[in-house]
Amino acid sequence: MSATLEPRQVEKPFWKRWLRMSWQLLVRSPVRFGVVVALLGAVDTCAVNLAYGFVIPRLWVERLGMLLLPALFAIVCGVARGADEAGQPWGVLREFVHLRFWVKSLVAGAALVVFDWVVFQALLFSPDPSAHALYSQKPGALLTSFLSKAILVNWVLGICYAPLTVFWPELSFVETQKLSQSASSVNNTWLIARFIIAVMLAGIPLTLIPSYGITEAALLVFLGILSYVAYRDIFERRDENLPVKVAARTAITAPVST
Repeated sequence: MSATLEPRQVEKPFWKRWLRMSWQLLVRSPVRFGVVVALLGAVDTCAVNLAYGFVIPRLWVERLGMLLLPALFAIVCGVARGADEAGQPWGVLREFVHLRFWVKSLVAGAALVVFDWVVFQALLFSPDPSAHALYSQKPGALLTSFLSKAILVNWVLGICYAPLTVFWPELSFVETQKLSQSASSVNNTWLIARFIIAVMLAGIPLTLIPSYGITEAALLVFLGILSYVAYRDIFERRDENLPVKVAARTAITAPVST
């Protein structure tokens, strides 16, 4: 395992820096991230149409979200790399067609489902009014269910799991999860968890505006960008985005893979 994969303790307060860098990347490449947001919105709309007339437990929808969230965040991290380093996007995006990426992402999602199931079973010993709630089949409901479980990705897998999956595909699920958890532990897992929860809570008022799932999709994308920025700061020792001119020069001089 390469020594460059040793996580470092970043300078605090990191949350201001990570928010600023994530926002800068989002603004730098609105079209790239906008395509991801639009695709998620389209998935939500299709889910509403397909579920019409069916009675679906909300728990099933939430667990579907947990299964797919690691892959979603990994894809967003790949897009974020392209926004940060203009010469990198195509090499990174090719990783998404490999079976190993999907296997590792879905194994991680399955681990989240198992963790949630264990916690859910523990809660069955006390009254839980939401245990038998139904999927509302309203625009945004699918992505809201996904968003409600986003904290589990950072808690169970660690904040750097998704980018490690993309940028170090040769690592196994266990190696990736251990490295990600180590990165979170070195930088205070509880502090990172509170930070992610605060970002999600800050976005709740925006989700009250009718947007057909677009707001929820944008929040999911922003959380994915945060994961990339955290990985880059902790593992690549780079606490700032590349300047736009440098990123563009990288794209011009980047060698063409054969």
